[in-house]
Amino acid sequence: MKIIKFYRDTNALKLRVDGLEDLWTIQRIIFQNDFVKSETERRFRASESDVGELKKVIVKVLVEKTELDKNALRLRVLGKIVEGRPLDYIKLNSYHTLNIAPGDTIEIFKAEWPDYLVDVIKDAAANSKRARLGIIVIDDEKFLPAFILGYGVSFRSEVYSNLSKKLSPKDFQDQQNKYFKAAVDTAEGMDVDTVIIAGPGFTKDDVKKYMSDPGTARKITKRIIFESVSNAEKSGVYELIKSDRISSILEKETIRSEFMLMEKFLSGLELKVSFYGVDGVLKAIDEYSIDTILVNDSVLGNRDVQALLDKAGKRRIAIVILNSIDEVGQQLHFFKDIAGLRA
Repeated sequence: MKIIKFYRDTNALKLRVDGLEDLWTIQRIIFQNDFVKSETERRFRASESDVGELKKVIVKVLVEKTELDKNALRLRVLGKIVEGRPLDYIKLNSYHTLNIAPGDTIEIFKAEWPDYLVDVIKDAAANSKRARLGIIVIDDEKFLPAFILGYGVSFRSEVYSNLSKKLSPKDFQDQQNKYFKAAVDTAEGMDVDTVIIAGPGFTKDDVKKYMSDPGTARKITKRIIFESVSNAEKSGVYELIKSDRISSILEKETIRSEFMLMEKFLSGLELKVSFYGVDGVLKAIDEYSIDTILVNDSVLGNRDVQALLDKAGKRRIAIVILNSIDEVGQQLHFFKDIAGLRA
């Protein structure tokens, strides 16, 4: 993501979208009754009977809702057109959906930009320049690839080994080599600098041997690190993220710091120094009992939450916005989507 310009006189933020992470970030900070402006296409009909043709236009819509389509790499912003050009090809007050995709430039207009939302955008722009991390958890039945992204963990499809004790020794070895090759090919194909291959038992070690065998060895351009985890499931990926064994790799990754904050919050509940829910966190703010707030992105559009965060911002309390569909966000959901703690 690139921040092109912040027009303070109109509270307009102009951005260039570079990828899926940017689309996800933008969806988090666009609320109902905001305005979004972008180039788009409208079907122009010269008459009622005319089939019409698509014309490129620039429109500004009053936002009613947003939808993120990860597969199509599109953020759909639905609302009523309030202005646009050329006027011949648009109809004011008609509904239109902006399909925002990587490569597009958009402007987001708000009545006011609170600091915590500006920070979300600045962090996303800074994070887009960093190297990302790939993870493959593997056992003798399957492996699961995952990426550590700015907004959490993105999982890919599992790949199965198709190994069976019914196979002859030769066929078993051939199938195992195909399985290991698939894992190595997946690691090599990840658009990252470092890949961690981890799992229970000896399979990860066998992959390492396969990579170094003179008969199968090839030049690997990635930095490959091998670690142990208890399983080859999603929980194994999260176990690895929380592990001190790779803290030096993940120390700058958002997801690791979020896990650590959640653990501090949970441990503080028993000591009655952690708080949750709008009322509980508001009371803690008034009593100067917290210095950090965790909040799920799913409730950022809630007016009570916005008022709370504005108050917290004025008290210089740190605000950490979580991905509500990631593990930490799901944990926070059980505590009414917002929590306060001393970090």
